[in-house]
Amino acid sequence: MIDEMEKIFALLNCIDAEKVSLVEYQLQGNADYWWKATEGTVFTEGVDVTWTGFVGVFYSKYFSDCARDKKVMEFMQLTQNNLTVDQYEVRFVELSRFAPRLIEYLEDKAKRFLNGLRPDIRGRLVPLNLKDYSELYERAQLVERDLMSRNQTSAYQARAQSRGDSSNFCYNKRSHQVGK
Repeated sequence: MIDEMEKIFALLNCIDAEKVSLVEYQLQGNADYWWKATEGTVFTEGVDVTWTGFVGVFYSKYFSDCARDKKVMEFMQLTQNNLTVDQYEVRFVELSRFAPRLIEYLEDKAKRFLNGLRPDIRGRLVPLNLKDYSELYERAQLVERDLMSRNQTSAYQARAQSRGDSSNFCYNKRSHQVGK
C-alpha cells in the first residue's frame, strides 16, 4: 500500500500534509479503524502528522520487527549470483529501504552494492575506486555487457573450431592457390 501511495504522490507532486490526507482517504476496514484510534494517541494534538511519521507507525503496526529484521538480513546477505546487474540492482533497492542506516552515506551504498556483485564484475570495478552509486551501477552494466559479448564471441569461436573451421579452410585454400 505504501509503495503504491508513494507513486501517486510522486505523480501529483504532493506535499507532506497532502500525503497523509490522501492516505487517510484510502484506508479501509481494519486499517481505517486502527488509524482513527491511533492518530490521537500517537501524535500529539495540534501537531501535523508527517508522512514519515505515518509510515513509521503504519509499519510498526502492520510489519513486525521480526519481518523487518528478516529483510535487513536479506539485504546484508544480498549477492548478485545468477542475476543480471539490473536484476541485482532492483533487489538491492527494494531491500535497502529496510536498512536505511546501512546505506545512509552514498559511499556506503556504493561499497555495499560493489561487494554484492559477482567476482568477475567486481574485480574489474574495484581498481576504479568508484564512490558514486549511480556511476558504479552504470559501470557494472557496461562490464557485464562486455563480459557477455566476450563470452558470446568465445562460444562462437569454439563452435566454429569444433565444426572444422570452414572459414579458415577457405582462406587456406585460397592462399595455396595464390602461391601456385
